[in-house]
Amino acid sequence: MAAALFTLRLVHTLIVIACVSMLIPLYHYALTGEGALWAALALIAPMGVLIGILLNGGTCILQTLACRMTGRTEGWERDVFFLPESWAVKVVPATVPVFTLGVLGSLARWFFG
Repeated sequence: MAAALFTLRLVHTLIVIACVSMLIPLYHYALTGEGALWAALALIAPMGVLIGILLNGGTCILQTLACRMTGRTEGWERDVFFLPESWAVKVVPATVPVFTLGVLGSLARWFFG
């Protein structure tokens, strides 16, 4: 079970890093108009996470798995290596507006040049 939990934490850590790094091409396109393809591709990972959260009733699927693996029925289980709980529970509420602004900026760039 320890190896499975380690693997889950590793995968979730990589997903968090990938999603946050997708802000770079998204905002680059919104600000400069260069890299439209990269901006479109940058939406894949965050949209996948958003779909997973919506399908799981507002909770990250990997957080749910981590809680099940440790037997925790309430609260939060550490599932990302570098984020303490006080930060991890704020990731989605903090990043959704940042991604929304990037997407809206990119859409404005796409439609209005």
